[in-house]
Amino acid sequence: MKKIIILFIVIGFVLVGCSQEQMNEVRGCPDAEISWVDVLMINDIKYEGGDRSLSEMETLEKGEKIGQVKYKLAGNACFDHKTKNGDAAFLPVGTDIYELVGYDSEFRVVANNKVYQVSENKKAKSISDLLDIRGKVAKLSLESEYDGSHISDFTEQETTKFIEDFLSLDYLGFSKVYKEIDSNQKVFLRIHLKDGSSFRIVYWLEENALNVGAFGTEEMKNIVLNKKDN
Repeated sequence: MKKIIILFIVIGFVLVGCSQEQMNEVRGCPDAEISWVDVLMINDIKYEGGDRSLSEMETLEKGEKIGQVKYKLAGNACFDHKTKNGDAAFLPVGTDIYELVGYDSEFRVVANNKVYQVSENKKAKSISDLLDIRGKVAKLSLESEYDGSHISDFTEQETTKFIEDFLSLDYLGFSKVYKEIDSNQKVFLRIHLKDGSSFRIVYWLEENALNVGAFGTEEMKNIVLNKKDN
């Protein structure tokens, strides 16, 4: 019995000294073909970098270093891996993570000369807390749900009212909102910022739900329906 206990203690010390990659080799990871989203996590905030338009700004200026990639998910992580600080889907281990000048680091960061934007922040209480875009929006546009092509722009008045209501919404998180979605009636909206960058949001009209993790107002829904039907 003592030998078994000692063996477990030895194994425990070995595992503590192992890197994440070495521990995964012991577990047989990766254990499935996983299509990773281009995700990055630092300071308990998840960011995504899949939208290339995030980096299409006039000047991409890095601020202070706020962290570093410690573990690459693609090709290493198991299917049941829980993302934690220092994890990144595709960025190499050792990649430095920086603030993006002009924005709160809880909204956007820079890694490998690419902008990553918040996708989940449990500390946020409202969309205004989540997205640092107040006073920075240039326009709002409607895109095709089939190929993402531009359809039309909202008027300045429509954009102002939509963004005003949008930023006042309670932030619930995507998982809570997605549970309420039963239909496929959705539209793609793109928020264009004054620095030339932009990002897409998905709006399910029947449920009045947005993929950023909130439920819209009736005024927001009417603005989008009027534009969609014209």
